[in-house]
Amino acid sequence: MFINTLLFGYAVWYREYPPLKAKNMPLIAMLYLCMLIWYLGTIGTNYNTPGHFNFSSSCILFATWFRVYLGVFLFLHLHIFRIYTYIRIFKRLRRVTVKVYVYGAAIYLVIILGYGVPLTVLRSTLSVQYLPELGTCYYGTTFAELTFAIIWAGWFSIVAITFIARDINTSFNEYHEMVLITTIGSITLTYQTISQNISRGYTLRVWSRAIGTFSEYLVSQTSLFILLCVPVYNCMFHREEYKRRFFEKMRADGMVARYNYSVAMSTGVDTSTAAAPTQAPRNEPTSNFTTDAPGNSESSSSDEIV
Repeated sequence: MFINTLLFGYAVWYREYPPLKAKNMPLIAMLYLCMLIWYLGTIGTNYNTPGHFNFSSSCILFATWFRVYLGVFLFLHLHIFRIYTYIRIFKRLRRVTVKVYVYGAAIYLVIILGYGVPLTVLRSTLSVQYLPELGTCYYGTTFAELTFAIIWAGWFSIVAITFIARDINTSFNEYHEMVLITTIGSITLTYQTISQNISRGYTLRVWSRAIGTFSEYLVSQTSLFILLCVPVYNCMFHREEYKRRFFEKMRADGMVARYNYSVAMSTGVDTSTAAAPTQAPRNEPTSNFTTDAPGNSESSSSDEIV
């Protein structure tokens, strides 16, 4: 977590660096916050310790809201939404405006409020309860089955949307990174599904809880590291060379006339008033994504996204 914190802090400090800006830093910041909340929820669920407060309320907070709704559910939603913004820009050729972000947030809120609030007010035997003899929280069968059904649906959505975005031939392509993330996540989710639904003695075994906790920690931590490590490393040691290759790759796909607002769109800024692309020397890419591709100087207004 310490390494990820340094990585994230560096990325935020150099957030205007084009390869980092292309990662959609506002959503990366949300992913980092989600990672912290998920970690607290997992620790609070599996390794609760007696104290002076109400443990039933503690399990509701840590095991359902921190671990599930603001942890796993938000993690899934952020990954789906990040990839969707790239698909919208580069495959559907449409702008990503503030309205799109509002719709995305609304969908997430409807899910967690519509699912989370009713289960929160149910009696603990149906949702989650504290087991004082073990010092841990225990999920009811109904809650566990419904929750894992939603998580699997979200996970298959990530796999599907990653596959759809696999041929985005730009510097924004994250196919290989997402394949690695989904592989690690699939192993973790399979283990947790078996241990918490098929083998209900999960809570009774300390080693099983330890493996589950570590696997969740691993998938949340590695996802951020996988997305940021390459651009951060190159920003530190090969800044200008990596930026030059970043722009060259964008020009090579023959769609640079559309990129005068691509990074701004990927960060949720409405660029409908952006200036038209201007001609730039082939070997001197500008930092505001307004260069024309080699051989594309004849680009007309019909080449722009509307």
